[in-house]
Amino acid sequence: MNRNKSLLLSAALCAGLGLAGLAQAAEIPSTVTGMPAINTASPLYIVNVQKGVTPAQIKMGIQSGAEAENMNVVGTLDVQEGLKERGIKSNQPYVIYEVCNLVLGAKILKSTPQFGAFAPCKIVMYEQDGQLKLMTYLPTYALKYFPKNPESAKVAQELDHQIITVMKQAAAGGL
Repeated sequence: MNRNKSLLLSAALCAGLGLAGLAQAAEIPSTVTGMPAINTASPLYIVNVQKGVTPAQIKMGIQSGAEAENMNVVGTLDVQEGLKERGIKSNQPYVIYEVCNLVLGAKILKSTPQFGAFAPCKIVMYEQDGQLKLMTYLPTYALKYFPKNPESAKVAQELDHQIITVMKQAAAGGL
């Protein structure tokens, strides 16, 4: 078995998909042009921020990108700032942006109220090995834990697309 197939099998097993779910544990193209593929075995979607883009530009990109996608930034938690207020020094930026499309949120909660445990959607900015990154969990992945519902699946796909679109804009510094 080659390395890629072995890694894919490991990811499927870790995700609880078993051998039958191996076909599901694959990379699929992102619905947003120019963005990395989606690994269906992982709830996380992570992208590198372009070199030279600052945290302030990322914040502006998230705000303007969310607005363009009919989303609201409903909360921001700056972990580094919170630690500083408690007298704990931290040089690593870590900001959690909570974003929500209320119309889509209402639709998915109507058909799958348990999805509220994952709301609002989050985009996390952090630094790893000197590289700023953006991360989110994918609503389509979260739905794997609930009874199948075509309406919820459709809404989750739309939310994935909107969040990835916002991440694309933020990773480019709001351009």
